[in-house]
Amino acid sequence: MQRYFNVAGPCEPDKHYMLPAASRCGDLSTLIERGLYFVIHAARQSGKTTFLKELERTLRAENNYHVLYCTLETVQGYPNPIEGIPAIVSAIRTAMERTPGLAAYNFSGNRDPKEYTRLVLTSFMDLCQELDKPLIVLFDGSDCLCEGTLVTFLRQLREGYINRSGAPFIHSLALVGMRNIRDYKAQLRSESQTHGSASPFNIVTETMSLRNFTKDEIAFLFAQHT
Repeated sequence: MQRYFNVAGPCEPDKHYMLPAASRCGDLSTLIERGLYFVIHAARQSGKTTFLKELERTLRAENNYHVLYCTLETVQGYPNPIEGIPAIVSAIRTAMERTPGLAAYNFSGNRDPKEYTRLVLTSFMDLCQELDKPLIVLFDGSDCLCEGTLVTFLRQLREGYINRSGAPFIHSLALVGMRNIRDYKAQLRSESQTHGSASPFNIVTETMSLRNFTKDEIAFLFAQHT
């Protein structure tokens, strides 16, 4: 099939005219190697999912990590963590079922969804205990989470992150969306009421965005067609 310009959904190298997505966000290899958590935010249809899928392919080809890409778009509209956290776990389980090397694992096992305040934390701890390589998780659409679900989710990621020396957890993690995850802090209750000194929004080390195409990149892109 002849390649074409795609403006609906992620681009694929064998189908679409495209540029290497990684060139628009700098080098993430050092962040990943150091086991850091980071945020990538950019406008709608700017190439976030294309970038993540390319990053997923690159990391998997290196064969040093297990890599899980998971979209959280289906969790939009669940402000209450009682419903929202099990919905996140369901999204993770679905993503694992179609991921090479992870499909055989039963994420969250028989854990009770009512234990939602620790469900994500303990499920990832169980998974990382079983894996033979460190786990990288790429959460797309993380800005779809809101209110109590967002805070509860981030609290569990933070607890797993700061206690990794004593219990296995996600090696490196990306939260990707249209907005910086820290921007949501202002929409919730005040620091003294909600987060205090252990704010769940402090789990990320680096915040980045996808830059716009340069003139030379636009010329290279159109030259693939004409």
